[in-house]
Amino acid sequence: MSIVDQLKWSLRHSKRQALESILVTLAIGLGIGVIITVLAMFWSVAEEYRKLEELDYFRSLQIVSRAEEAQRQLAPIALVSTDPTGISWSAPLDEVLELQKLLPSMHVYVELSWLAYTNLLPQDENKEEDIWYGFRGNEIFLTGTLPSYFAFSRARVQQGSIFLLDDVRSASRVLVITETLARDLFGDEDPIGRTVPLSFDDSEAVDFTVIGVLAAPDDTDSYSLFADNRMAWAPVTVIPSYRSGPDDTTHFYNISVGLDPGVDLASALEQVRRECELLWGEDSIAVGNPLESWRESMKHMQRYAFIIGLLASVGLVIAVINILNLMLARVLKRTKSIGLSMALGSSRRQVFRQFMMEALFLGLVGALVGILLSYGFAVLLERGYGAFAAGKGGARVGLGIVMGFLVSLLFGVYPAYLGSRTNPVDALRID
Repeated sequence: MSIVDQLKWSLRHSKRQALESILVTLAIGLGIGVIITVLAMFWSVAEEYRKLEELDYFRSLQIVSRAEEAQRQLAPIALVSTDPTGISWSAPLDEVLELQKLLPSMHVYVELSWLAYTNLLPQDENKEEDIWYGFRGNEIFLTGTLPSYFAFSRARVQQGSIFLLDDVRSASRVLVITETLARDLFGDEDPIGRTVPLSFDDSEAVDFTVIGVLAAPDDTDSYSLFADNRMAWAPVTVIPSYRSGPDDTTHFYNISVGLDPGVDLASALEQVRRECELLWGEDSIAVGNPLESWRESMKHMQRYAFIIGLLASVGLVIAVINILNLMLARVLKRTKSIGLSMALGSSRRQVFRQFMMEALFLGLVGALVGILLSYGFAVLLERGYGAFAAGKGGARVGLGIVMGFLVSLLFGVYPAYLGSRTNPVDALRID
């Protein structure tokens, strides 16, 4: 008997006991659907975590006052103080630069960002739609920062150069712009040395000089800020700050410490904590990392998913045991049929293969039902936690097929083995 004939035989017997077959496939499908959804989610979260580790934002430590940390609900990795009241804290530029000297292997920087306007770009009168990162008309997103930011972000200079610390100290009105913004402002002309008038809110325009153009990032670096069309950077001392100290100097309430790829986060955190203690004493300062905050939130989700997956696994095991009993009952019902088949020339291997075909058919149909259910579960996860939690469709399909084979082996091998060991003489004596 060929494999095709054996498959037809398995289908015919499954149809004869259609209700049992449907219940078997539904039980298998429900268990497999939940399990592969959970496994795909864990796989996807692990991949997302590896990607996030490479992003600049998640490779930086944030130094803020404890009061502000509590408002943001960050998960601090370390606290420089145990004072629960949250003493107000800020740092002038000199102290930020002093922290950089204490951390020579890291990149200490600050950021103040504003929307600026220039008459070199056409003004768009339609301001009804709020667009983020898709700037309208003559808007430019201007960030005041320090030169260490460009080293941390691995910016590539296409023309000119970035500004220096002397430009920061002297509040030089110089600009570093993206390649796309350079084309928007000046077309094919050389942008280096050109003047860009910028105004903030309703203030009068102030002239800035372009000293550098950053190259566009690689196509694989889709998260880079340097890929945005309307981005520009200037020394932080020229940005109109909304927070000023009592001595009429800009004070910063958030300092970032960027880490190079491969640097151990825990060790870097401990070093930053020590240097902050030396510089600011026992003030209430929190040192946090966004990656740790994200990881903590994912742990809660994974904990619930693990419990659900465990319950589904237990349910699937119980279903397999019941299906095993059902398959054994089917073998006993067909004892005379098996004996007649063997008397007519079927080998034990062929009988074993016939029952395994039936088990594989039920298992794979159940796996197909489980894969379809997993897509429904993935939609619920995507709505609750985001697209990354749903997992990839290819992973769910692959896991579903593999689990279908495994389940088929679990409930199919033993009944098939018993069927193949039937004695044809004894079988034919049965009424």
